Order: sequence, then C-alpha cells, then structure tokens
Amino acid sequence: MREDPGHRRLRRAAAGAALLIVAAAAWIVLDRTEDRPGWLTAEAPATAVVGRPFEVRVTLERSIDPAQIGCALQRANSWKKDWGFLASSGPARPAAGGVTYSFVFTVPEHEDTAFVFALVFLSPTGEWPQATRAATTEYIPVGRGETGDAILALRRAQVYRYPTAAESEKTKARGVRPPVRPSVWVHPILGALLVAAAALCFFKARRSKPAPPGQARERTIWLAFAAVLAASAVLEISGLAGHFAAWGRRLAEQRGLYELRLPFQKLIMAAVAAASLGFFLLFIRATRKPGPRRFLWWAGIGLAAYLAVSFVSVLSFHAVDVVRSLTWHGVSPIDGLRGAGAVVTLAAAWLAVRRKAGRAPI
Repeated sequence: MREDPGHRRLRRAAAGAALLIVAAAAWIVLDRTEDRPGWLTAEAPATAVVGRPFEVRVTLERSIDPAQIGCALQRANSWKKDWGFLASSGPARPAAGGVTYSFVFTVPEHEDTAFVFALVFLSPTGEWPQATRAATTEYIPVGRGETGDAILALRRAQVYRYPTAAESEKTKARGVRPPVRPSVWVHPILGALLVAAAALCFFKARRSKPAPPGQARERTIWLAFAAVLAASAVLEISGLAGHFAAWGRRLAEQRGLYELRLPFQKLIMAAVAAASLGFFLLFIRATRKPGPRRFLWWAGIGLAAYLAVSFVSVLSFHAVDVVRSLTWHGVSPIDGLRGAGAVVTLAAAWLAVRRKAGRAPI
C-alpha cells in the first residue's frame, strides 16, 4: 500500500522540525554551561599599546548589593601564564546597577608581557581581599610602537568568572585534587574493539556476492565501514587525535583565535546533535523492514555513535570537559558511549557474518 503524499509531507515536516528543535536545544544547553558572569558586560580595545592609554568600560547589568567596584590591569606571558599585576586605574568607586564605568590605564613596559586582561571585582570595602564577585576580560595582545586611534577603539570583550580571594582560600583549605583522567587501558581496549569490528566488516564484504545491484552497494558499504573502523583504531591506539587537537588549540592561541572558537564549537555540536537524530530516525525506519540489511543499519548506527561522540570529545567544550572529568573505575561517560558504539558495530558485523554462514542469528 502506497503512502499518502500528504502524510509523507507531514512526516517529513515533523522530522525537519524535530531536527531544528534538537539543534536549538543543544545550542542553548551548551551556551548556558559556559559559566559566564551575568552581572556585567565589558568593552575594551582589541590591542593594548605600551605607553598609551588603555580604556576598559564596564556596565553592571542588574541590581547589586551595596558595594564598590574596582578594576586592575593584569599581565600574562606568551603562553598565557605567569599572571601578575600590571597597572591600576585608581581607587574603587561606588557601584550601582545599570551604570557604566570607565577605567583608564597607561600600559607600562614590562618584560615577558604578551597579553593583558582586566580584573573587575565588587567589594563592600573596595579592597580585593573582601571581594564578593570577580570577573576578567579575555586576553588582549600587547603591541609596541603601534600608532593610530583605530587600534584603541572599544569593542565588546568576552568576560569570564574569576574566583575571589575568599573562594581561593576555601579551595586551598579543601586541598587541590589532581585532575582525574581516564585509565590508560581505555584506548587500547577501544582500539581492539575497532580492529575486531573492522575485520568482521571486511570479512562480511568479501563473502558477499556482488550479483544484484543492491547487494553490490551493500558490499561497498561494509568495505567502507571496515576502512573507517581501521582508521579509527589507528587514531585510538596512537593518540594522534589528541595530539592534533592540542596542536590546533596551540595554533588558535598563537593566532589570537582561541576566544573566537566558542560560537563555532556550539554551532558544530548543535549540527552534530541534529545529524545524529536524523540518522537515528532513518535507522528506526529501516530496522522495521525485515532482511539482512538490518545488521548493516545496526553497524552504521554504532559506528555513527562512536564517531559523533569522539568528534565532540576532540572538539572539546566546557560542558564536555566536565563530563569527561567524571570517571568510574577510570572510565568516563564519554568513553563509555564511544565503547558502546564500537560494541554495537562489532556485534552487528558478527551477526551479519553468522547469517551469511548459514547459522541462525541470535
């Protein structure tokens, strides 16, 4: 019985709406997990020039408790380390919600200073030790000898939450715990699963008869699965994916693009979430039909899950890093999902080989 065209269009529209909703939801969730301070916005030049004025404008976004606002210019080296005080804009001032404050510094010459950033805080006394809130601007490169007013034009600057002195003391009192990392055996185990799945996919493709056109396409897909799984196993065992991600991060920092990556990361992750849902809907529809291709779809959904989660893990994000830091017996949820995808692909390929061999599938 042929499907009604109106029903088909309605089903496709519903699927398209679901993809858009998932992409928008993923974007919103990732945006809310950036842990940005919502009590202020800041403007600053794109470059700080030694010996010239450097203005930072801060606007308090909402009503705040009685306090004073202070701002200091901090420095960092080319590796964005070795932070320290660089200049002051004067004493703290009374703070009020909705008011814009201008802090002007003269950038001094200081050895091993490649970046500056403003530290803004609220304190009932105007002193840093009693600060109740704090935030910093993004790293701003330092230039020497630049001229012209264009480089000193203000533009919206990213702001980040910064621990106050009291919060830092509490952290020290609790003791600093070393970051928890997945066990070293996770990657070899995943690599072994991927190698086994690749071998079974290749074996299944070799035993498939390329007589009908449909069967020929199926054989090609099994071969493609085997190639992707083998390449993934090499990346898993060698650690090249992690090295490539670290190289990209260093390159972005050197080119001053690291702070601009967040919108693109969120966009890519939202697209991956929508694409995963679309592939899953196709998978559900295909597995309703009997036949040997059901195992092909199971292998595809497992491989897609492994690749999607691995890609998101390498791309990294604050929320992803938090989830990755949660481990159980050395296994993070990220690696658990990746392993589950590899196991599904392995099981589907094994069942497909068994069916071809004439034994009843389990």
